[in-house]
Amino acid sequence: MAKALKVGFVGTGGIAQAHLAAWNKCADAKVVALCDINPKALAASAEKWCVAPENLFSDYRKMLDSVELDIIDVCTPNSWHAKPTIAALKAGANVIVEKPVATSAREVEQMIAAGQEAGKLLMVAQVMRYSTEGQLCKHWVKQGLVGDIYWGRAEYLRRRGVPAWGAFTDAAASAGGPCYDIGVHVLDMALHLMDFPEPATVSAGTYLKLANKPSLMKHKIKRYTVPEDFAVALVRFADGRTLSLGASWALNTPQEINQVMVCGTKGGVTLWPPTLTTEQNGVLTNAGSQVSQFDGADGFYNECSAFAAAVKAGGPSPVPGEQALITQRILDGVYKSGEKQREVKV
Repeated sequence: MAKALKVGFVGTGGIAQAHLAAWNKCADAKVVALCDINPKALAASAEKWCVAPENLFSDYRKMLDSVELDIIDVCTPNSWHAKPTIAALKAGANVIVEKPVATSAREVEQMIAAGQEAGKLLMVAQVMRYSTEGQLCKHWVKQGLVGDIYWGRAEYLRRRGVPAWGAFTDAAASAGGPCYDIGVHVLDMALHLMDFPEPATVSAGTYLKLANKPSLMKHKIKRYTVPEDFAVALVRFADGRTLSLGASWALNTPQEINQVMVCGTKGGVTLWPPTLTTEQNGVLTNAGSQVSQFDGADGFYNECSAFAAAVKAGGPSPVPGEQALITQRILDGVYKSGEKQREVKV
């Protein structure tokens, strides 16, 4: 029987619980060490996931020095992704890090370089790719049913959905608002379907109009220090393609929207529900899936098991840092364009 990969965590709150549950289902991996600066969160996770007391740490550097680990799963707030990721790669571990991969393209470049120098894998946890819908739509695109994609739309718009928990609204911890929290999900998915074209320019508007005022939402207004509650952007790619992006935590819209759509020369796909639009026998037709090999997908388990398989095989990374770098360059461009109120080069 193959030896189980030893997994350690940096950050055990929030999204880490979904990752921990996923790793717990992986037959070829075992969570053996945890690190968190919050002693209560650390103790609760250790008890829930049966991690030995001697493998609990408040400093990730001590964990890396004390425990031999194959994989580090980084689930800290956005601003604290880069340092533990780079340290873990340099220490000889492979790393899966939560989205957004970092808070600047420069940080992502440093993370990629650390992995290359160490000969270790870096994966970004873009769980939407591993959903039933994400896998099915990518399958349609790979089969050539959409043709050459020339436009994409990625929107994640909440009407009144500012997070009232965690550090999402704290600029020191999160750096960005809905763009980093939910926009990155649909942006990555659209880019994934478009095979990550090279971005050229971004023209964006970023707004803070509702989340900094009393409302139906439960978040602390005085603690809202991220730059936006809504952002909209047009991305132009070097090959002439375009992508529309929208992300909001608070917006006066009649309905919430969570959708990814790409359109090509032969057809188009939308993610929810997964729909393939093509012209067949003189009729424009929407086709859905009744039964597929992707049904019932557990996104978090799928991404963790894919990373474990990649580590055992020696690569490649299922969601490499190079792809995340393109996503981050676009997000950097959104914030820069919104601040300068003009189109910017990416």
